[in-house]
Amino acid sequence: MASENRSLDADSEMEIENREELLRTIDENADELAELLRMLAQTEDLAEDLLPELRETVRENREPIRELRVAFEREETLTLLTKVGEESDTLLELLDVLAASKGLADDLIPELRIVVQENREVLERLRLSLEKEETIVLLEQLGENADTLIEMLDLLDATHDLAMELTPELRDVAQDNRDVIRDFRMAAAGFADAHAESDVEMYELGRNAGNMVALVETLGDPKVTKALDETVEGLAQDDPKPVGFFGLIGALFDADVRRALGRLLAAARGLGSVDFDDSE
Repeated sequence: MASENRSLDADSEMEIENREELLRTIDENADELAELLRMLAQTEDLAEDLLPELRETVRENREPIRELRVAFEREETLTLLTKVGEESDTLLELLDVLAASKGLADDLIPELRIVVQENREVLERLRLSLEKEETIVLLEQLGENADTLIEMLDLLDATHDLAMELTPELRDVAQDNRDVIRDFRMAAAGFADAHAESDVEMYELGRNAGNMVALVETLGDPKVTKALDETVEGLAQDDPKPVGFFGLIGALFDADVRRALGRLLAAARGLGSVDFDDSE
């Protein structure tokens, strides 16, 4: 029983201390409390004046308010508001940019109207050109080959730099070889004139050039060169020994002579097969 009395006394003392602390706090903030009470009274009066109007407004706009509440309760709206809150700084910067853009547009609109009026025919032709099927196909191809076009532009840029570096050297080479270049140009002009006069087809000219190359390769064969040397050496003898009928018959028994006669006969047979009078 005594312990209960002591507990009650401790609670009473704590309550008294709390009450005294509360009274001190009220005394210290008496002015602020009085101002707050005054504002609460004014707010109550304002609420009493606005309450009928608010009730009437709510009654008249009950359906829009319900739609607005349903719209705000959607997940998409909550997600949008969350994103707007997260990107509020960017949104403010965007609004500043839009405000500046609006001012710039207001300044440029009169000038743009004048430009459009003065260039109406040019713009009309440009619009018709862009609406052509060929232009659309060209734009599609440019889009499909954008990477190749970029690589080509880079190559052209590098080629331009290389050409600018090589131009002085090329000029010097051209000046040093001016006579050779002039002779080569004259040879090309003579070839063109001869081709025009003889009316030779380019295919036949190519075949003949190929045959000439093959002939040169054949003449360069060591065996052919040796045979020509031996032939020239035989023809270049100052006083060859005369050969009579029996000497000719005896020479026919020589294998080299028979082989040479066989080549001469083959060449004569091939030469005779060519018809030089054939107009075709």
